[in-house]
Amino acid sequence: MANIAPAVDSNELQRLLQVQRNAFLAEMPVSRQVREDRLDRATAMLLRHREPLLEAIMQDFAVRGREWSTLTEIFLPVQLLRTARKSVGEWMKPERRKAPMPFKLFGARAEVQYQPLGVVGVMGAWNAPINLVLAPMITVLAAGNRAMLCPSDMMPASTAALDAAVRDYFDESEIAVVGGGLETSKAFSSLRFDHLMFTGSPGVGAQVMAAAAPNLTPVTLELGGKCPVIVGGDADLEACAHRLIGAKTLNGGQACLAPDLLFVPRAKLEAFLGKLDGAMAKLYPGSVQNRDYCGLVNDRHFQRLDSLVEEARQHGARIVPLGLGGAAGPLRDEANKRLALRAIVDPPPGTRALSEELFGPVLVVVPYDDVDTLCAGLRRMEKPLGLYVFSPSHAFVQDVLDRSFSGGVTINDAMFHYSVPDLPFGGVGRSGIGSYSFGIEGFRRFSHARSVYRQAGPAGLMRVLQPPYGKLFDFAVRGGLDKLAARYEKIPRRSAK
Repeated sequence: MANIAPAVDSNELQRLLQVQRNAFLAEMPVSRQVREDRLDRATAMLLRHREPLLEAIMQDFAVRGREWSTLTEIFLPVQLLRTARKSVGEWMKPERRKAPMPFKLFGARAEVQYQPLGVVGVMGAWNAPINLVLAPMITVLAAGNRAMLCPSDMMPASTAALDAAVRDYFDESEIAVVGGGLETSKAFSSLRFDHLMFTGSPGVGAQVMAAAAPNLTPVTLELGGKCPVIVGGDADLEACAHRLIGAKTLNGGQACLAPDLLFVPRAKLEAFLGKLDGAMAKLYPGSVQNRDYCGLVNDRHFQRLDSLVEEARQHGARIVPLGLGGAAGPLRDEANKRLALRAIVDPPPGTRALSEELFGPVLVVVPYDDVDTLCAGLRRMEKPLGLYVFSPSHAFVQDVLDRSFSGGVTINDAMFHYSVPDLPFGGVGRSGIGSYSFGIEGFRRFSHARSVYRQAGPAGLMRVLQPPYGKLFDFAVRGGLDKLAARYEKIPRRSAK
């Protein structure tokens, strides 16, 4: 059994923040060698402590495949650390920009230098308790910052194991792990960080943003929403179903990018439901009795999803269990908090299935008649974190993208855009604010893009900008405006109604 880390009170949080800020200010500038050393130590930490971390995750998450935990919580962060370690020197290089004429003719230069922010707070979510604090931390360290990590208060054993691992390789002035309950999380979000990163639900994200506002702390919010899937009329239904089931059942559907709303051509609805059923039966024979089938995090989420499905049934929606091949079989395993994957087919407006993020083994399947009406409806929805389009037609896919919104897109699969380190990841609207990545976009998110201009040229070049204004000003400024006005004279004015 993993130890449970004691709660950290507000005084201790303030002390840790001050320790890190003082150390950061004394260290400036943060060299490439220091950043590489921290990334190397973080890699060694994860490899050395991987078994205690996995044991703690399995304690917090009652029924979760150890292989999946190994992949998401250990293997992926290690790969991201190695990528950052190889790339940080290139990321740190100043970026040249164009200097203004005529000064650049005399040697004036402009560039952007990426400077560390200071102390960055990272708040993670329970569905990937280690990954969702370490993945942002990697580019936080690469950017030269210090980090305070606050894993989900629902994952006490994972938090304690991560705290022990970090203490083994880092001084608290570099990285600190904060454990505790809801009050600790609230106090954490109120600290005067130089940047605050939060992963979680839109409702809690709004509270985090409100807590950060009095300090003018910049925030990056990675939230969620109902990620839609558009199946084109020419899509390969079998391949589509297999990939969607694979994505939907990762972590038991408890992922912010999990497919949520499936839009299928009406003429192909029944065929597609059959393909989904077959794909589920192939991946998870025995459904809830399969050892690789992930359970839900706690009883509250188990009951929430069960009641959501039942509400849809009572309002007339058809409920289709997937993976049982039409045969009778157990739909739940309460001891292990497993629910069979079910499709809610065409639920009526007003049901929770159409408004709540599902975050579990439930799919909403809605038939559509034409893509114009479908896209118009998508634009009226809250903007999702992810959008998935299945079609071999580039024109169809681009048409959907041009007429819809989302944080990111995967075409002919689901969730895979998250796996590309060089793609910015984040939401739009209620699905998130700001984007980061595991590559240069993340490095820049946790850096200040500092403009640097080096002046050059004879002093006489400044005469046009300085008094006394005379013929040179008239020629360069007024004359330039007169020429532009003549060019744009033909553009018609807005006619009066």
